[in-house]
Amino acid sequence: MSDLAGFGELWPAEQRLVAWLQAGNREAFVVSPALPGPDAPREARLRASFLRALALGGFEDCKVSEKGLRVWGAVIEGDGPEGAETRGLDLEGCTLAGDLGLFHCHFADMVLLRGARLQSLFLNGSVLAQGLGGDGLEARGGVFLRGVKATGEVRLLGAKLGGDLDCTGAQFTAGEGGEALNADGIEARRALLSSVKAKGEVRLLGAKLGGDLDCSAAEFSASKDGRALTVQGAQITGVFFLREGAKVKGRLDLTAAEIGIIVDDPACWPGPGNLVLDRCRYGAFTGKAPVDAKTRLRWLALQDPARFKQEFWPQPYEECARVLREMGHQGDARKILIEKERLQRRARRARINRFHPKRWAYLVADALLAITVRYGREPLWAFAWLAGILLIGWGAFGYAASAGAIKPNLPQIQRAPEWVLCGFASDARRHVPSLGRIVSGRAAPGETQLACFQRQPEGRAYPRFSAFVYSADTLIPVVALEMQSYWIPDDSSARGAAARVYLWLHIAAGWGLTLLAVAGFSGLIKMDSK
Repeated sequence: MSDLAGFGELWPAEQRLVAWLQAGNREAFVVSPALPGPDAPREARLRASFLRALALGGFEDCKVSEKGLRVWGAVIEGDGPEGAETRGLDLEGCTLAGDLGLFHCHFADMVLLRGARLQSLFLNGSVLAQGLGGDGLEARGGVFLRGVKATGEVRLLGAKLGGDLDCTGAQFTAGEGGEALNADGIEARRALLSSVKAKGEVRLLGAKLGGDLDCSAAEFSASKDGRALTVQGAQITGVFFLREGAKVKGRLDLTAAEIGIIVDDPACWPGPGNLVLDRCRYGAFTGKAPVDAKTRLRWLALQDPARFKQEFWPQPYEECARVLREMGHQGDARKILIEKERLQRRARRARINRFHPKRWAYLVADALLAITVRYGREPLWAFAWLAGILLIGWGAFGYAASAGAIKPNLPQIQRAPEWVLCGFASDARRHVPSLGRIVSGRAAPGETQLACFQRQPEGRAYPRFSAFVYSADTLIPVVALEMQSYWIPDDSSARGAAARVYLWLHIAAGWGLTLLAVAGFSGLIKMDSK
């Protein structure tokens, strides 16, 4: 404990502070009712060395209460040695029994609290003209920087707090290093950055927060390298708030962060290319945070892997889909995954020379999978396509039948007199080799061979042609309606030949769509692990 006499003649504010403490007062000592300017008179000034001695317990005849030292509205005059890291308040490595509260004070020099231990730190409303050095600070309570105006870096690397880091309404302006607030590795209950205005990077890399990270109504402006808010690898057990008009002018980096809940507003998102979500994990979207696929896809599209020499990040899409699915939004989750498949396949094609046949093969295959089964994410789409092709086949085969371009598929029927004689009109006579004589035809004027055959007594026993059943029988491989066994397009005519070609395509489409549906349900065509 220092000797009060060692400070010589006390300054006016110091004299009043000593009298205040000697009188047993335990509340904050008010030097000035408002924040003094840097040119405030001596009556509003306290020497940094004198303040340090009081913070460490005081003097024999002037002790600080167990609550700690609390001062309001003073200019802290730096009187440390020339060439020191700071001439201002230096409590590096010191242990304080209680709080240190310096409210609405003006610090012309850096405040150095590196490795210090105390109950709680209050710098609310103060001006830190040269920033704060608080690496490794340990506070059983919290660190309160509410309304602080800091020029130069505020450093709290590796700080361990039992309470909150409360920077509500603070204004941080970065120094030469480009970092306005550096709290990498901090451990705290919460980090309250609501209404903060930061010009330079705010860092919480590797932070461990037992509660929330509240950035409501905050404004983060990027440093020289474009980084505005960096939360890489942070563990946020509570809620990450980005709402109420918050602005991120630069990169918001959530790489590998673990977040309990996200409450965000699309109006507060960073600009295109300035969101990083690679390996970020979270539990839910709540509050008024959007949960529809359209809005979340806009959110995910704010990423730009190319800036990090990456082709595509599939994990953010998978993570968003997982969260939406667990919240009960199954359809929106599928849409997220469909877009992920589209982008991932596009990235795969981009790796291949544009003139290589493999690239074009992928392009065709990917387009086919996109329009048929949505890359396996919606395999039921294959059945919609089957239904459409079924109707097309119904029309095509019906048209062929109306033109007489359908014939029996059995050779013995094709040689039977009832079929052969229906091939020409009743007023015509022809030699029929199978009968060995000249006979008259059976077809009525304008009647097709098929229609004539079906009205013959012999033809009535033969299964009648149905264009709809024929389309279904030839389209669906697992269905056997026997119509295909009895009828086939007659390629002796132009319409029949066209119907025969369409039949091959019809059958191929049926097999292809059926196999795609099966593959989609089994997950064989998804790119989850590629």
